[in-house]
Amino acid sequence: MLGYVRAYKPDMKMRDYEFYRGIYCSLCRALGRNYSPLAQLFLSYDFALACVIRLACAESGCSFSAKRCPYNPAKKCLICGSKDIFDFCSHAVIITVYYKILDNLHDKGFFKKLGAALILPAVALMHRKAKRLAPEAEKAVADAMKLQAETEAKPSPSIDEAAHPSAEALGKIFTIGASESQKDSLRTIGYLTGRFVYILDAADDLDDDLKKGAFNPFSGCDISSPEKQKEFADKIRGMLNLTQNGILEALDSLEIKRFYDISENILLDGITACAEKVLGKYEDKPEKKNTFVVE
Repeated sequence: MLGYVRAYKPDMKMRDYEFYRGIYCSLCRALGRNYSPLAQLFLSYDFALACVIRLACAESGCSFSAKRCPYNPAKKCLICGSKDIFDFCSHAVIITVYYKILDNLHDKGFFKKLGAALILPAVALMHRKAKRLAPEAEKAVADAMKLQAETEAKPSPSIDEAAHPSAEALGKIFTIGASESQKDSLRTIGYLTGRFVYILDAADDLDDDLKKGAFNPFSGCDISSPEKQKEFADKIRGMLNLTQNGILEALDSLEIKRFYDISENILLDGITACAEKVLGKYEDKPEKKNTFVVE
């Protein structure tokens, strides 16, 4: 996932935001504890969703305690005590990052290749540990990367074909360790969230990919004029709305014991805000920072 799956703070209750931030900080600490401070650079809000959903469905409750941030001792944040959940998600982060770096080595951009080559040895050491501790997540991501390469080698794969590998991997990761009664809903949430992110990322990168000659499932779309760009944005929005509807239906079918409001905020308001920010550049809608409309 690529930074598109995060909470929408303006619509969150302060209590929920503090818990959400505490979950994010707990994942950061797990990365540092299990790997190194370098691993904490790979932290993103995307995998915080996996932590939120796992905590929401866990049979046992979760306790939070206030601790000082090692990078800002003057600041205290909530840290969750559900160590196993954060450990697993930290392994999944490293596995995902490792395969992303391998993918970047085949990118046409020189600086992206160089950065990947420089960081690969350190991440490879972390990956050796992560794949041992989370073999199911390793298999899911490795299989997805292989299938992704095969799909992109086809003459003109559909968006469904192109989005499937990464969506399938996230769907499997969401179900690892879950109860049988929850697996179908969790797989659907993971799969459709992965699909949402893939579609949005492809739309976001379309202009750059066309210039570089890189693979993009939307490369056949015409965005040569403002009218065509508007049509493209409408097309993408329709795909995303259908996908998001499936995510929310699956969320409502889960036996959620806590953090429902946080989960709904991320999967409804959060990803919608990110999508509108991306699609706005195709609709001549400049980003308005610190602006809110009250109706």
